[in-house]
Amino acid sequence: MQYGLQALRDGNITPGEFLDLNAKVGSWKDPQEMVQEGRPFLPVGGFDPWSSRNMRLSPDGGVTPAPRREGDLAAMHAAYTHGLYFDGDIDIPLIDERDYLERELNMHNSHQSFAERRRMLDHDGDASNQVIWFTDAPPASDQTPEAFEVIDEWMANIRRHPGRGVAGNKPELATDRCFTAQGEDIARGRHVWDGILDNRPDGPCTARFPLYSTSRIVAGGPLRGGVYKCRLQSVDRAIARRLYGDWTPSAAERARLEEIFPTGVCDYTRGDAGRP
Repeated sequence: MQYGLQALRDGNITPGEFLDLNAKVGSWKDPQEMVQEGRPFLPVGGFDPWSSRNMRLSPDGGVTPAPRREGDLAAMHAAYTHGLYFDGDIDIPLIDERDYLERELNMHNSHQSFAERRRMLDHDGDASNQVIWFTDAPPASDQTPEAFEVIDEWMANIRRHPGRGVAGNKPELATDRCFTAQGEDIARGRHVWDGILDNRPDGPCTARFPLYSTSRIVAGGPLRGGVYKCRLQSVDRAIARRLYGDWTPSAAERARLEEIFPTGVCDYTRGDAGRP
């Protein structure tokens, strides 16, 4: 995986910074090699906020590229075949309700709501049983009780009119919505999240609650996620396909790319090499 690829293409980092980042990023140690966390996670040990003691890093500050890891194919196959991976196959009423925490760089990324929707659309072209609600943060109001009321009404409708299906029994408020921190409606309806999974102009909720990216998306991965082991292409092929945008690596830069990525770089157009 090439960290910072889109930032490079957009001109937000230089080729030198891109190479430096990928030479130093490393990977996690094997579980049996890991040590107890220190401060601030536990009140003992040295201060190690990024858990660097449990990382495989370059021994000389990046001159020798830090070792990367490859995903375990058996573990991936198990995830796919034993129900640990959501592929979008779901037909029950869903309200994905969350506080908007992007400004805090919270780990509960808001894009996950739309990754879920993308997987549903990719599975059978239908995500009508899922609605997405965002509330601005820090919230002074909790929309959870209202969400339960809407779900309860939705389920009651289905029991009364099973022939209409899930989508045909949606109550009026079972629609995409977004709220102020005080719980007031900003907008509701089919097009409030336009611009995220389509090419339409941004809807009012999209404009109010922009989604931040992730390291994997910036590296070229899909918003829907779920690629546990990317298929690879050679550095030469990546350069020939202009994967790096306006940057054409020199002979020395090409050699450095091959040193950092000796087995090749991700080709996300070919899907997941870990899928059985």
